Amino acid sequence: MEFNRKGISEQVADSIKKKIHAGEYEVGERIPGEREMGIELSVSRNTVREAYKILEAYGYLQVKHGTGVFVASPEHQIQKMTEAFFVSTEQIKDFFSVRKILEEWTVKWAIENANEEQWIELEQIVNEANEMVKGKVDYKRLAELDHKFHITLANNSNNVVLIGIMNYLIDLLSESRNKAIQIPGRALQSVQEHTKVLQAIKQKNPDLAQQCMKEHLESVERSITENAVTE
Repeated sequence: MEFNRKGISEQVADSIKKKIHAGEYEVGERIPGEREMGIELSVSRNTVREAYKILEAYGYLQVKHGTGVFVASPEHQIQKMTEAFFVSTEQIKDFFSVRKILEEWTVKWAIENANEEQWIELEQIVNEANEMVKGKVDYKRLAELDHKFHITLANNSNNVVLIGIMNYLIDLLSESRNKAIQIPGRALQSVQEHTKVLQAIKQKNPDLAQQCMKEHLESVERSITENAVTE
């Protein structure tokens, strides 16, 4: 295989990435070692090593020391991307501007498309969170429930594009969410706001549900920016 001299490691990485996208290497599969891959692509072992490092940094590959290099799952790729993404206070405003638009439509579509079983799941999430804030708060679990609430709503919309975008946006804000939930009074406020959203949904009132979601996200955004949890 021929490559231009400039950026050869990046080009090798692109070539391997194409093989992954084409299904030549599947998720969880161990890919050839540096020497074997170098022979296959007619490049040096060092070039393959650099390409693997590039793909690992982007989350396409997972290096398991003493075992080999494996194709990572899409979930691992998203996690890797979010770890490397620093969300500044200025960016928080932009993220929440997008989230408000998306999640207002999320609740509307969820009301239109969700079945009874999906509403039961959402209610269980809210009920668990309400019980937790009455006693000693497990902030890690509460952050998980917060994440689960928004992702479950997205899933209930039955819109696959929206679900993918929401997973990405919410994961990008995971560190901010984990810190925000520990701001005094924030945990209880979020749970109360989630409860209001759920009640509006159960009433099948999309206008009220959208308003409750908008107020909730604006409240969370204020807590994050005022307490500088992204720094």
